[in-house]
Formats: sequence, C-alpha cells, structure tokens
Amino acid sequence: MACGKNSEQTLFRILDTEMTHTLPPWRSLFPAEHGSWFMLGFPLVLGLLLKPCPAAFLLGLAALAFFLGRPPLRRILSGQKEPLQLRALVLFGGLAVLFGMLALVLSGPRFLIPLAFVAPLIFFALRADLQRTVRTLTVELAAQGAFAGLAATMLVAGGSTCGEAGRVWLLVTLVGGANLAHVRRFLGHAHQLDPLELKRRLLPVHALHLLLLGASAFLLAPRGLMGLLWTGWTVLLYLRALVPYRPLPARTLGWREGGLSVLGLLLLWRALL
Repeated sequence: MACGKNSEQTLFRILDTEMTHTLPPWRSLFPAEHGSWFMLGFPLVLGLLLKPCPAAFLLGLAALAFFLGRPPLRRILSGQKEPLQLRALVLFGGLAVLFGMLALVLSGPRFLIPLAFVAPLIFFALRADLQRTVRTLTVELAAQGAFAGLAATMLVAGGSTCGEAGRVWLLVTLVGGANLAHVRRFLGHAHQLDPLELKRRLLPVHALHLLLLGASAFLLAPRGLMGLLWTGWTVLLYLRALVPYRPLPARTLGWREGGLSVLGLLLLWRALL
C-alpha cells in the first residue's frame, strides 16, 4: 500500500511539473467547491440521460469548459496576471466556444432560447463568484437556476419543446434549491449559530421543499407510477430536512448526500421519460 501511495504522489508531482510549463498545476484548475460540482453534474447528467445526442453532449462539454474557466478568470481579475493563468483561461474559453459552435452546427439555434432566458442568472452568479460573495442563499439559488438551464438547453438541442425544457428547468432548480436550504440549515447548526438565525434558515427549507412537492404533484404525479414515486421521494426529502440536527462526520455526510443525489437523479429521469 505504501508503494502504491508513493507511486500516486510521484505521478501527481510529474503531472504538476509538466503542466507548469504551459498551464497552472492541474489541481488548481479544478474548482474546490464540492457543492458547485453537484450543481453542474446533476443537470448535465440528467440532460444526457433524457437526450443522449451529439449536440447535448457537446453542450455539456462547453458548460464544463466554462465551469473550469472560472478559477483562472477569478485569479486574473484579482491581479494574478500570470501567463499560465492567461493560457488556462484562453484554453477553457476557447473550448467552450468551440463545443458551443459545434452544437450550433448540429442542432441549429433553438437551444439559444433557453440559454437566453437563464443568461441573467449566469451573469449574476458569475459576478458574485468573481467577487467572492457566493455564500448568500440568493446567490446560490441564482447559480442553481443557471446550472439548471444547462439541462433545458440540452433538451432543446436534442429536439424537445421549450415547454418540456422549462418543466425540467423548474424541477432541477427546485431540487437543487431545496438541497441548498437543507445544507445551509445543517451547517448553521454545526457552526452553532444563534437561534434566530437558525429560524431564518428554516423558512427557505419549508418554502423550497413545498414548492418542489407542489410542482412534482402537478407536473409529474399525473404521468404514472414513476411520477408518483418521484413525488413521494420529494416528501421524503422534506421530512429528511426537518429531522433534528445531530453531528455527523464530514465523510459520512458527504457519502449520504451523494447517494441520495444519485438516487434522486435516477428517479427524476424515469419520471420525466
């Protein structure tokens, strides 16, 4: 085991050394916020499951490149105008444009309609991210809506109607928003915030979970068994968010939330088919 660990560390050092000649160390190219990876991954995977076509795949790659371009852009705007950071920004920005143009050639311009609707959310969330003011619930909800727009864009590129894409956008936004409210409440207890602040954090938990439950009951429950199962799942998510706080190791919490997210993704996918 020690030999394997040493080999892995050696490989990391080699990769970092090689990349520093042309790009920043590879570890610094990946955003450190675990929550933002979920906010990107959920709509990206859902869009591919619902519309597994080349145009949707290319849009997913464009979104991923745009996402990876945030750290070098933030460093450049903060004054770190190093050639390596500029190269990373040009690389990811160029890839985002290239993949987007290829998707445009394959599917036509219809996917620009949902993209235009979520563009204000994208700019608002990106501006807050660059200014390092991303911890408020308002900004996080805007970011969630921006990421959810990826699923809607992929669906339209794959031939879905704007109405179908709008339904997916709404549900993905509410799923992510309800999860954000739950996590913020949990962290508030973990950080031992004052009772008044904890009460404030509980209000969005009720509001967002009830909105998710209502939207699911109205949009998906009438569609059959899988729609009913998904609606029942949203009830369980609501009850989970209201369970009294008890401390959990970070690793345990991460695995639990990750597992619930994967199961929820599969249930929503089947309910939307």
